[in-house]
Amino acid sequence: MSNKLNGILMAHGFGSGQAGESLYLELYNAIKKAIIKKKLEYNTRLPPTRLLSQDLGVSRSTVVKAYDILCLENYITSVQGSGYFVNDFQQKKIKYSLKTYDKPTEYPSVSEKARRFRKHLNLMNRMHQPGLAFRPGLPPLDIFPVGQWQQLTNNYWKGVKYSDLSYKSSLGLDSLRKSIVNYLKIYRNIQCHYEQVVIVTGSLHSLSILGELLIDPGDEVIVENPTYANAIAIFRSLKSRMTALEIDEQGLDISDARKKVKNPKLIYTTPSNQYPSGVQMSLQRRLELLEYANARNCLIIEDDYDHEFSNWDNPITSIFGLDKNERVIYQGTFNKLLHPSIRLGYIIVPSYLIEDIKALYEQSLRFVSPEVQKVMSDFIERNYFSRHLRSVLQISRERREFFTTAFDKLFGGVLKILPVSGGLHLIVQLPETIDDVLFSDYLADNGIITFPYSKYFSREPKKNGLIMGFSSVSTPVIKQKLELMYQLYTAYPAVVKAE
Repeated sequence: MSNKLNGILMAHGFGSGQAGESLYLELYNAIKKAIIKKKLEYNTRLPPTRLLSQDLGVSRSTVVKAYDILCLENYITSVQGSGYFVNDFQQKKIKYSLKTYDKPTEYPSVSEKARRFRKHLNLMNRMHQPGLAFRPGLPPLDIFPVGQWQQLTNNYWKGVKYSDLSYKSSLGLDSLRKSIVNYLKIYRNIQCHYEQVVIVTGSLHSLSILGELLIDPGDEVIVENPTYANAIAIFRSLKSRMTALEIDEQGLDISDARKKVKNPKLIYTTPSNQYPSGVQMSLQRRLELLEYANARNCLIIEDDYDHEFSNWDNPITSIFGLDKNERVIYQGTFNKLLHPSIRLGYIIVPSYLIEDIKALYEQSLRFVSPEVQKVMSDFIERNYFSRHLRSVLQISRERREFFTTAFDKLFGGVLKILPVSGGLHLIVQLPETIDDVLFSDYLADNGIITFPYSKYFSREPKKNGLIMGFSSVSTPVIKQKLELMYQLYTAYPAVVKAE
């Protein structure tokens, strides 16, 4: 039973590092998931604490703590003299089930906008599943300077005034906006006034605000193909008419738009590290894009996604930095550099949009905590951020190299990694006989998080593959999870297509 149980626990997240140093929580979560998914059936006898601790290479107290919590939550039971046994999960589920009602003949319908967003719910659910391996877009969370952040947080509360607890500018604290201006001036050749900076919770929030600000039903919007899946969802929810243009080794080719788009209102692009293909837009293409926007009187949203990792060593000046006619809105995020739970990003808008976006932002009710804003401002000004960024770049390079080497050793001749110049993810090409959405779900059920490549294409033909992150996972766990992925892949049916 012990060898079989070890495999079950690994498949359900034990050893993934998602609980940090609290191994007992990893073990507790893995056993609980296995019980819920009926991988450990009712009345199964679990190994004694001493034996399981030896098999897993952890202390006995780790196993005892995990078992104690499972007993408290009634997932397992302790029988004196006999050991630990799995309880009937279905009985537990019934005990805590929701109140039932007589079903009416019909319910009020939700909005058309909500129905359109629901179509993208599967991908969003996958983004929020537990586990770090191999979730795209995460930085190396294990090196985040918790002590420095805690010190700055303590300093904030020691010096806080009652007036600081009142309502603040909806666009953000001036101190953080000024810090961002200084940061972008050095790293991205962006010259702007701090009043042009709008603090948001991240890329999704900024796109939602900008979409509401700029797009009316029927407006023509140009996007890249493939592109950020949430951008597709937002633009569709606003009833825009999207035109998806192909990218090549130089990035977005706007020349196709001259034939396909009559009156574009907006162009959405990720030029520094095209998401998800990883292509960096050439300087010539950036200049052509600006020329097109000027000629057609439209705006460009420059999502500078992962610009810190763009081509690793040879970043190109931002489109905003090249713009001389206020045609570009720039957006960035700290979530991909620090950690996603910080919920902190920013937009740089042309001066003539400041009052309009302020009026709209007041209605969004999604403001970043003043505490987080002040701490982030101090984090930048004390050079903690620049030092941390260097560490993130170094660790990410090392883990990327380890991942690709280990992957090629396991999958060489079977699967290949597509060329990606930078960023925190890689793309694995799948055979056409395997549906990437179904296979991604299959991996998720076994504790490996990936995103299906096809979901990022807004029109046919869609490419088949997996988007995989590497930066948030230590090298031992990368090796362990890739070996598990190889086992799962070799056991997967050769031809699986969604109907």
